[in-house]
Amino acid sequence: MRLHRLFILSILLFCNTLISQVENIIVTKNEEDIRLQLEALDESKIDEIISLSNILYKIAFDKDDPKGMINALERLSIANLNSGNNNLAIEYLDNASSIAFQNKMFEEQVQIMNLKGNHYFDIEEYDKSSSTYSKALSKAEEINNPSFMSVIKTNLAFIKLRTGDYKTALKELKDSEEELLINPYKRSQERVNIGIMLFNARISEAYIKLNKLDSALYANNKGLSYTEKVKVDNIHIDLLMHRGIIYKNKKDYTNALTFLNQAKELCYKANDIIFLGKILNLLAECKLDLKEYKGSIEVLLESEEILTKKYSNSDEISKCYKLLGQAYKMDGDLKKSNSYYEKHILSLSKLNNKRSLASRKVQDITMNDFQNEINDLENQKKKQKSKLTYSQIGLVIVVFGLILVTFFFQKTKRKNKEKFETLLAEIERKEKANTSEITVNDLAINDPIIDTKDKKLESRSSELDISDDLYEQILIGLKKIESQEYYLKTDCNLYNVAKKINTNTSYLSKVINAHFNKNFNTYINDLRINYTIVRLKNDSKFRSYSIKSIAKDVGYKSADSFSKYFKIHTGLLPSFYVKQLNSKN
Repeated sequence: MRLHRLFILSILLFCNTLISQVENIIVTKNEEDIRLQLEALDESKIDEIISLSNILYKIAFDKDDPKGMINALERLSIANLNSGNNNLAIEYLDNASSIAFQNKMFEEQVQIMNLKGNHYFDIEEYDKSSSTYSKALSKAEEINNPSFMSVIKTNLAFIKLRTGDYKTALKELKDSEEELLINPYKRSQERVNIGIMLFNARISEAYIKLNKLDSALYANNKGLSYTEKVKVDNIHIDLLMHRGIIYKNKKDYTNALTFLNQAKELCYKANDIIFLGKILNLLAECKLDLKEYKGSIEVLLESEEILTKKYSNSDEISKCYKLLGQAYKMDGDLKKSNSYYEKHILSLSKLNNKRSLASRKVQDITMNDFQNEINDLENQKKKQKSKLTYSQIGLVIVVFGLILVTFFFQKTKRKNKEKFETLLAEIERKEKANTSEITVNDLAINDPIIDTKDKKLESRSSELDISDDLYEQILIGLKKIESQEYYLKTDCNLYNVAKKINTNTSYLSKVINAHFNKNFNTYINDLRINYTIVRLKNDSKFRSYSIKSIAKDVGYKSADSFSKYFKIHTGLLPSFYVKQLNSKN
């Protein structure tokens, strides 16, 4: 009996061992099958990619395989970015970075930081993108990896392109393309082809910005020729979109619409919404130029629906509102036109301060501008014959509504006058407190009227990890920049300022955050607005300039940007401020 039991026990142990081995084989096979299935999936199959990546992560976690976990998290991040879940995409990369750091996986750390920089770049967070790339470059130099260094320097050139330094970006992009062809750093031919395709997409974009459209078309042709060799949907979309922009700028709307529609269809096919809003806005612009107002409105409403869900704080949603305001006005619907212009103004405030998602819902505009819109609306209503039975009731409602609107805007006008008087009194007080010889620039720098602070940056100022000598050197450099009024130049950006004072963008940004308790953009805008309000008060000739000319004179590339920041910092539109100053004088 005892021998019988021992025999059965031996059989059971053997079976358990055999089952365990079979399970390991199945897991290994399943893992490999999943990887192959993921590689074969089209980028548009986002839900399937997320599902399979989650399975891979679970397998890697159970096996305590950090490299497998990082790979799965990177896939999850890219899929979520493509579907518009930006915060979740960044969160996955932060988790991957923690794993790489804990396991001292240095190359993976660089790779993750570079991918994170790419994500910020795609969602137009260029300051964050630049900072992340700079950290990645420092790490790549630390581990002496020339391949990573080459890639990251190229990415930094992309940022220069998007932030206005077009000539420098163009030169660096051409140099990077040449370097890739000479020294591919053991990349496969497919990776080299993708690189050339991407370089020419960005080179084409740079030429467009420099208004060299034939050169842009040449680079675009070269990039598109590689779409036959490799399939990368987002770069292909980018090339088609910029080809549409080239023809749009050439006023060749037939070709422009053809290529923009191809880009739009590829976006839907690849389920890539990062480009979609911008492409729809470009299509609408073409239709506006062709005076196809209803067609433009139809496209813009599609754009608005997509952007509101996924990119509610983007430049493109603001542009969409502005275009809808124009399209409805040209189509004769002034009520909707006014509504979208108000949304446009509100969205500009949201863009300036993304931390305040619940920003003001009512934006001030000058009484004269608004009265013109009311007059247009009344004239149009008089021309239209009403067929409604209750037309008199409708007229009463309209009149009552106008009275209410007029009341509220008169109230707003009074508030704006109060703001103006307060601002003017503060300027005069500070001028009296200083010597008579003080210049506009001195007052803007040494005793500013506007001095924006960020409480979050104040609470983090103790975390600065920069030597005292370097800190002081950067401050001296900033004082020199201020005294030379470099902040009034249109090319005054984080990268150029860092270059002028011989430091990098990361250190410069940290010192500005710590010393001034504000970020770089706020620091520059404070200087510009302080300079502007004082000079407008004291210089009658400067007040006679158009708003566009004033904006250009103080460093802004557009009147819209200038008006937005002036309004944010002073509570007034520049046109209202100038009008009140002239009235005083």
